[in-house]
Amino acid sequence: MERKEMQELFKATAAISTPEGLAAYKAFAAALTTPILQAIELESIMRQLFSVERLGPGAQAVYPVAEDFEIPVWILPGLGYVAQNFIEGIGEEVNVPTFTIDAAGDWKLTYARDSRIDIPSRAAAKAAKALAEFEEECGWRVILPSATSAFSGKGLLGSRPAPIYEINPASTGAGYLSKELINRMIVGFQRIGRKLTDLYVSPEDAADIREWTDTDIDPVTRREIFQASGMGSIWNVTLHVIQHLGATGLYNINGYDSEYGKFKADSSEMYNAYQLDNPNVTAADGTVSTLGETQIIGFDLSVNDSLVMPIRKEYEAYEDPTLLRSQKAGFFGWEEIGFACLDPRMLSIGVIDRSL
Repeated sequence: MERKEMQELFKATAAISTPEGLAAYKAFAAALTTPILQAIELESIMRQLFSVERLGPGAQAVYPVAEDFEIPVWILPGLGYVAQNFIEGIGEEVNVPTFTIDAAGDWKLTYARDSRIDIPSRAAAKAAKALAEFEEECGWRVILPSATSAFSGKGLLGSRPAPIYEINPASTGAGYLSKELINRMIVGFQRIGRKLTDLYVSPEDAADIREWTDTDIDPVTRREIFQASGMGSIWNVTLHVIQHLGATGLYNINGYDSEYGKFKADSSEMYNAYQLDNPNVTAADGTVSTLGETQIIGFDLSVNDSLVMPIRKEYEAYEDPTLLRSQKAGFFGWEEIGFACLDPRMLSIGVIDRSL
Protein backbone atom coordinates (compact mmCIF):
# COMPACT_ATOMS: atom_id res chain seq x y z
CA MET A 1 0.00 0.00 0.00
CA GLU A 2 1.37 3.43 -0.97
CA ARG A 3 2.15 5.98 1.75
CA LYS A 4 -0.66 8.32 0.60
CA GLU A 5 -3.19 5.48 0.77
CA MET A 6 -1.94 4.55 4.23
CA GLN A 7 -2.26 8.17 5.30
CA GLU A 8 -5.87 8.40 4.09
CA LEU A 9 -6.71 5.11 5.77
CA PHE A 10 -5.10 6.28 8.99
CA LYS A 11 -7.07 9.54 8.92
CA ALA A 12 -10.30 7.55 8.52
CA THR A 13 -9.58 5.76 11.82
CA ALA A 14 -10.22 9.04 13.66
CA ALA A 15 -13.96 8.33 13.36
CA ILE A 16 -13.48 5.19 15.42
CA SER A 17 -16.97 5.49 16.98
CA THR A 18 -18.57 4.84 13.58
CA PRO A 19 -18.78 1.54 11.65
CA GLU A 20 -16.69 3.11 8.88
CA GLY A 21 -14.04 4.22 11.35
CA LEU A 22 -13.90 0.78 12.95
CA ALA A 23 -13.50 -0.86 9.54
CA ALA A 24 -10.69 1.58 8.67
CA TYR A 25 -9.04 0.85 12.02
CA LYS A 26 -9.08 -2.89 11.33
CA ALA A 27 -7.74 -2.42 7.79
CA PHE A 28 -5.02 0.01 8.89
CA ALA A 29 -3.74 -2.33 11.61
CA ALA A 30 -3.61 -5.20 9.11
CA ALA A 31 -1.75 -2.99 6.63
CA LEU A 32 1.03 -2.47 9.19
CA THR A 33 1.91 -6.18 8.93
CA THR A 34 3.89 -5.82 5.70
CA PRO A 35 6.29 -3.03 6.80
CA ILE A 36 6.82 -4.81 10.13
CA LEU A 37 7.76 -8.07 8.39
CA GLN A 38 10.05 -6.24 5.98
CA ALA A 39 11.82 -4.52 8.86
CA ILE A 40 12.25 -7.81 10.76
CA GLU A 41 13.92 -9.40 7.73
CA LEU A 42 16.38 -6.51 7.55
CA GLU A 43 17.09 -6.16 11.27
CA SER A 44 17.08 -9.74 12.55
CA ILE A 45 20.65 -11.04 12.69
CA MET A 46 19.37 -14.53 13.32
CA ARG A 47 17.47 -14.68 10.04
CA GLN A 48 20.89 -14.36 8.40
CA LEU A 49 22.55 -17.01 10.57
CA PHE A 50 19.73 -19.54 10.86
CA SER A 51 18.11 -21.44 8.03
CA VAL A 52 14.53 -20.12 8.07
CA GLU A 53 11.81 -22.67 7.32
CA ARG A 54 8.25 -21.41 7.04
CA LEU A 55 5.99 -24.29 7.95
CA GLY A 56 2.84 -24.97 6.03
CA PRO A 57 -0.52 -25.69 7.71
CA GLY A 58 -0.23 -28.80 9.87
CA ALA A 59 3.50 -29.23 9.17
CA GLN A 60 5.75 -30.23 12.05
CA ALA A 61 9.14 -28.68 12.87
CA VAL A 62 10.96 -31.99 12.42
CA TYR A 63 14.54 -32.29 11.14
CA PRO A 64 16.86 -35.26 10.54
CA VAL A 65 19.93 -35.60 12.75
CA ALA A 66 23.47 -35.34 11.40
CA GLU A 67 24.58 -38.18 9.16
CA ASP A 68 27.24 -39.67 11.44
CA PHE A 69 25.57 -41.66 14.18
CA GLU A 70 24.62 -39.54 17.19
CA ILE A 71 25.31 -35.87 17.67
CA PRO A 72 24.50 -33.40 20.47
CA VAL A 73 21.46 -31.34 19.48
CA TRP A 74 20.55 -28.04 21.12
CA ILE A 75 17.01 -26.67 21.21
CA LEU A 76 15.41 -23.64 22.85
CA PRO A 77 12.22 -24.39 24.82
CA GLY A 78 11.04 -20.77 24.79
CA LEU A 79 11.96 -17.10 25.01
CA GLY A 80 14.17 -16.49 28.04
CA TYR A 81 14.84 -20.19 28.64
CA VAL A 82 18.22 -21.93 28.75
CA ALA A 83 18.92 -24.09 25.70
CA GLN A 84 18.73 -27.84 26.25
CA ASN A 85 20.99 -30.46 24.68
CA PHE A 86 20.28 -34.11 24.08
CA ILE A 87 21.51 -37.02 21.95
CA GLU A 88 19.43 -38.40 19.11
CA GLY A 89 19.82 -42.02 18.04
CA ILE A 90 20.67 -43.35 14.59
CA GLY A 91 18.14 -42.44 11.93
CA GLU A 92 15.95 -40.46 14.30
CA GLU A 93 14.58 -36.97 13.91
CA VAL A 94 14.60 -33.85 16.03
CA ASN A 95 11.31 -32.21 16.90
CA VAL A 96 11.98 -28.49 17.46
CA PRO A 97 9.47 -26.78 19.79
CA THR A 98 7.96 -23.49 18.65
CA PHE A 99 6.87 -20.63 20.91
CA THR A 100 5.35 -17.18 20.53
CA ILE A 101 6.95 -13.74 20.66
CA ASP A 102 4.61 -10.75 20.77
CA ALA A 103 4.92 -7.04 20.11
CA ALA A 104 2.48 -4.12 20.14
CA GLY A 105 2.27 -0.37 19.55
CA ASP A 106 -0.17 2.46 20.24
CA TRP A 107 -0.76 6.20 19.73
CA LYS A 108 -3.23 8.93 20.72
CA LEU A 109 -6.40 9.19 18.65
CA THR A 110 -5.65 12.84 17.88
CA TYR A 111 -2.80 11.79 15.61
CA ALA A 112 -5.28 10.15 13.25
CA ARG A 113 -7.34 13.33 13.11
CA ASP A 114 -4.22 15.26 12.08
CA SER A 115 -3.12 12.59 9.54
CA ARG A 116 0.18 12.06 11.39
CA ILE A 117 1.05 8.81 9.61
CA ASP A 118 4.63 9.12 10.91
CA ILE A 119 3.45 8.24 14.43
CA PRO A 120 2.07 4.74 13.71
CA SER A 121 5.00 4.20 11.35
CA ARG A 122 7.34 4.77 14.28
CA ALA A 123 5.29 2.41 16.43
CA ALA A 124 5.53 -0.27 13.73
CA ALA A 125 9.30 0.24 13.45
CA LYS A 126 9.67 -0.13 17.23
CA ALA A 127 7.63 -3.34 17.18
CA ALA A 128 9.80 -4.77 14.42
CA LYS A 129 12.97 -3.81 16.30
CA ALA A 130 11.66 -5.47 19.47
CA LEU A 131 10.88 -8.68 17.59
CA ALA A 132 14.32 -8.67 15.96
CA GLU A 133 15.96 -8.20 19.38
CA PHE A 134 13.93 -11.06 20.85
CA GLU A 135 15.00 -13.26 17.94
CA GLU A 136 18.62 -12.26 18.50
CA GLU A 137 18.45 -13.26 22.16
CA CYS A 138 16.88 -16.61 21.24
CA GLY A 139 19.58 -17.28 18.66
CA TRP A 140 22.49 -16.55 20.96
CA ARG A 141 20.89 -18.72 23.66
CA VAL A 142 21.30 -21.63 21.24
CA ILE A 143 24.62 -20.67 19.60
CA LEU A 144 26.75 -19.97 22.68
CA PRO A 145 25.94 -23.18 24.59
CA SER A 146 26.42 -25.19 21.39
CA ALA A 147 29.84 -23.66 20.71
CA THR A 148 31.16 -24.06 24.26
CA SER A 149 30.23 -27.69 24.93
CA ALA A 150 32.46 -30.72 24.57
CA PHE A 151 31.12 -34.05 23.32
CA SER A 152 32.17 -36.99 25.50
CA GLY A 153 31.42 -39.54 22.79
CA LYS A 154 28.83 -42.25 22.48
CA GLY A 155 28.84 -45.64 20.83
CA LEU A 156 31.24 -45.64 17.88
CA LEU A 157 31.50 -41.85 17.85
CA GLY A 158 34.59 -40.54 19.63
CA SER A 159 34.80 -37.58 21.96
CA ARG A 160 35.35 -34.03 20.71
CA PRO A 161 36.65 -31.02 22.64
CA ALA A 162 34.73 -27.76 22.54
CA PRO A 163 35.83 -25.61 19.56
CA ILE A 164 37.30 -22.84 21.71
CA TYR A 165 40.47 -21.06 20.57
CA GLU A 166 42.73 -18.59 22.37
CA ILE A 167 46.24 -17.22 21.92
CA ASN A 168 48.67 -17.92 24.75
CA PRO A 169 49.14 -14.71 26.79
CA ALA A 170 52.88 -14.84 26.21
CA SER A 171 52.54 -15.22 22.43
CA THR A 172 52.20 -12.70 19.64
CA GLY A 173 48.58 -11.81 18.92
CA ALA A 174 47.25 -12.14 22.49
CA GLY A 175 44.98 -9.54 24.08
CA TYR A 176 43.29 -8.26 20.92
CA LEU A 177 41.61 -9.49 17.75
CA SER A 178 44.67 -10.62 15.89
CA LYS A 179 45.32 -12.41 12.63
CA GLU A 180 46.86 -15.19 14.74
CA LEU A 181 43.54 -15.86 16.48
CA ILE A 182 41.58 -15.81 13.22
CA ASN A 183 44.13 -18.15 11.64
CA ARG A 184 43.84 -20.58 14.55
CA MET A 185 40.06 -20.69 14.13
CA ILE A 186 40.45 -21.28 10.38
CA VAL A 187 42.76 -24.23 11.02
CA GLY A 188 40.39 -25.61 13.67
CA PHE A 189 37.56 -25.71 11.15
CA GLN A 190 39.76 -27.30 8.49
CA ARG A 191 40.78 -30.07 10.86
CA ILE A 192 37.18 -31.31 11.02
CA GLY A 193 36.48 -30.84 7.31
CA ARG A 194 34.73 -27.50 7.67
CA LYS A 195 35.70 -23.92 6.86
CA LEU A 196 35.36 -20.59 8.61
CA THR A 197 33.18 -18.40 6.38
CA ASP A 198 31.81 -15.75 8.77
CA LEU A 199 33.12 -14.16 11.93
CA TYR A 200 30.95 -12.08 14.28
CA VAL A 201 32.89 -9.58 16.39
CA SER A 202 32.32 -6.60 18.69
CA PRO A 203 32.91 -2.92 17.84
CA GLU A 204 36.12 -3.05 19.91
CA ASP A 205 37.32 -6.03 17.87
CA ALA A 206 36.69 -4.06 14.68
CA ALA A 207 38.77 -1.24 16.16
CA ASP A 208 41.61 -3.71 16.70
CA ILE A 209 41.52 -4.61 13.00
CA ARG A 210 41.70 -0.96 11.99
CA GLU A 211 44.88 -0.67 14.03
CA TRP A 212 46.62 -3.57 12.31
CA THR A 213 49.91 -2.49 10.76
CA ASP A 214 51.65 -3.66 7.61
CA THR A 215 53.51 -6.15 9.77
CA ASP A 216 50.16 -7.84 10.47
CA ILE A 217 48.82 -7.91 6.92
CA ASP A 218 49.86 -6.91 3.44
CA PRO A 219 49.31 -3.28 2.32
CA VAL A 220 46.53 -4.12 -0.18
CA THR A 221 44.42 -5.98 2.39
CA ARG A 222 45.09 -3.24 4.95
CA ARG A 223 43.83 -0.60 2.50
CA GLU A 224 40.67 -2.62 1.88
CA ILE A 225 40.09 -2.88 5.63
CA PHE A 226 40.42 0.87 6.08
CA GLN A 227 37.98 1.50 3.23
CA ALA A 228 35.49 -0.90 4.84
CA SER A 229 35.86 0.72 8.29
CA GLY A 230 37.57 -2.35 9.67
CA MET A 231 35.22 -4.84 8.11
CA GLY A 232 35.04 -6.65 4.79
CA SER A 233 36.81 -10.00 4.58
CA ILE A 234 40.15 -11.50 5.55
CA TRP A 235 41.31 -14.78 3.99
CA ASN A 236 37.78 -15.12 2.53
CA VAL A 237 36.28 -14.86 6.03
CA THR A 238 33.49 -12.27 6.10
CA LEU A 239 33.51 -10.05 9.19
CA HIS A 240 30.36 -8.75 10.89
CA VAL A 241 30.19 -6.20 13.73
CA ILE A 242 27.61 -6.95 16.43
CA GLN A 243 26.72 -4.33 19.01
CA HIS A 244 25.89 -6.81 21.77
CA LEU A 245 29.22 -8.68 21.73
CA GLY A 246 32.33 -7.54 23.59
CA ALA A 247 33.09 -6.45 27.16
CA THR A 248 29.93 -4.32 27.50
CA GLY A 249 27.83 -6.57 25.27
CA LEU A 250 24.61 -8.16 26.40
CA TYR A 251 25.69 -11.55 25.03
CA ASN A 252 29.29 -11.72 26.20
CA ILE A 253 30.03 -14.68 28.46
CA ASN A 254 30.91 -12.94 31.72
CA GLY A 255 32.26 -14.01 35.07
CA TYR A 256 30.18 -15.36 37.93
CA ASP A 257 30.08 -12.02 39.80
CA SER A 258 28.62 -10.12 36.84
CA GLU A 259 25.25 -8.46 37.25
CA TYR A 260 24.62 -7.60 33.59
CA GLY A 261 24.26 -9.79 30.52
CA LYS A 262 22.45 -12.96 29.52
CA PHE A 263 25.37 -15.37 30.00
CA LYS A 264 27.70 -15.86 32.94
CA ALA A 265 29.92 -18.61 34.27
CA ASP A 266 29.19 -20.70 37.34
CA SER A 267 30.93 -20.23 40.68
CA SER A 268 34.02 -22.06 39.40
CA GLU A 269 34.15 -19.68 36.39
CA MET A 270 33.11 -22.40 33.98
CA TYR A 271 30.56 -22.00 31.20
CA ASN A 272 29.96 -25.50 29.83
CA ALA A 273 33.49 -26.55 28.72
CA TYR A 274 34.79 -22.98 28.60
CA GLN A 275 37.05 -22.14 31.55
CA LEU A 276 37.28 -18.37 32.09
CA ASP A 277 40.83 -17.61 33.28
CA ASN A 278 40.30 -13.84 33.56
CA PRO A 279 36.53 -13.30 33.62
CA ASN A 280 34.95 -10.11 32.36
CA VAL A 281 32.83 -8.66 35.19
CA THR A 282 30.02 -6.17 34.60
CA ALA A 283 27.95 -4.03 36.95
CA ALA A 284 24.15 -3.90 36.90
CA ASP A 285 24.15 -0.82 34.67
CA GLY A 286 26.23 -2.60 32.03
CA THR A 287 29.52 -0.91 32.78
CA VAL A 288 32.65 -3.03 33.12
CA SER A 289 33.87 -3.57 36.68
CA THR A 290 36.78 -5.80 35.66
CA LEU A 291 37.91 -5.99 32.06
CA GLY A 292 38.52 -9.58 31.05
CA GLU A 293 37.70 -12.17 28.42
CA THR A 294 35.46 -11.46 25.44
CA GLN A 295 34.49 -13.79 22.63
CA ILE A 296 34.24 -13.75 18.85
CA ILE A 297 31.95 -16.27 17.16
CA GLY A 298 32.89 -18.19 14.01
CA PHE A 299 30.49 -19.93 11.62
CA ASP A 300 30.69 -22.27 8.66
CA LEU A 301 27.75 -20.99 6.62
CA SER A 302 28.85 -22.62 3.36
CA VAL A 303 26.03 -25.15 3.77
CA ASN A 304 23.77 -24.01 6.58
CA ASP A 305 21.73 -27.05 7.55
CA SER A 306 22.74 -26.98 11.23
CA LEU A 307 21.18 -23.80 12.62
CA VAL A 308 17.44 -23.99 11.95
CA MET A 309 14.63 -21.53 12.65
CA PRO A 310 11.19 -22.95 11.89
CA ILE A 311 8.43 -20.35 11.64
CA ARG A 312 4.95 -21.69 12.24
CA LYS A 313 3.34 -18.25 12.07
CA GLU A 314 4.80 -14.96 10.86
CA TYR A 315 3.88 -11.78 12.70
CA GLU A 316 0.45 -10.34 11.92
CA ALA A 317 -0.83 -7.00 13.24
CA TYR A 318 -4.39 -6.74 14.61
CA GLU A 319 -6.32 -3.71 15.82
CA ASP A 320 -6.50 -3.36 19.61
CA PRO A 321 -10.01 -2.24 20.66
CA THR A 322 -9.12 -2.17 24.36
CA LEU A 323 -7.06 1.02 23.90
CA LEU A 324 -10.13 3.15 23.18
CA ARG A 325 -10.92 3.63 26.88
CA SER A 326 -7.63 5.54 27.22
CA GLN A 327 -8.25 7.60 24.07
CA LYS A 328 -5.69 5.62 22.13
CA ALA A 329 -5.52 3.30 19.14
CA GLY A 330 -2.92 0.73 18.25
CA PHE A 331 -2.09 -2.82 17.24
CA PHE A 332 -0.82 -6.07 18.69
CA GLY A 333 0.37 -9.36 17.26
CA TRP A 334 2.71 -12.30 17.65
CA GLU A 335 4.90 -14.72 15.75
CA GLU A 336 5.48 -18.41 16.48
CA ILE A 337 9.04 -19.58 15.92
CA GLY A 338 11.64 -22.10 17.07
CA PHE A 339 15.44 -22.32 17.30
CA ALA A 340 17.81 -25.28 17.24
CA CYS A 341 21.39 -26.26 16.48
CA LEU A 342 21.44 -29.71 14.90
CA ASP A 343 25.22 -29.96 14.53
CA PRO A 344 27.55 -27.70 16.59
CA ARG A 345 30.57 -28.50 14.42
CA MET A 346 29.73 -25.49 12.26
CA LEU A 347 30.47 -23.20 15.23
CA SER A 348 33.58 -22.05 17.06
CA ILE A 349 34.57 -19.40 19.58
CA GLY A 350 37.69 -17.28 19.79
CA VAL A 351 38.60 -15.89 23.22
CA ILE A 352 40.28 -12.48 23.61
CA ASP A 353 41.64 -11.68 27.06
CA ARG A 354 41.25 -7.89 27.28
CA SER A 355 42.92 -7.83 30.72
CA LEU A 356 46.34 -8.33 29.13
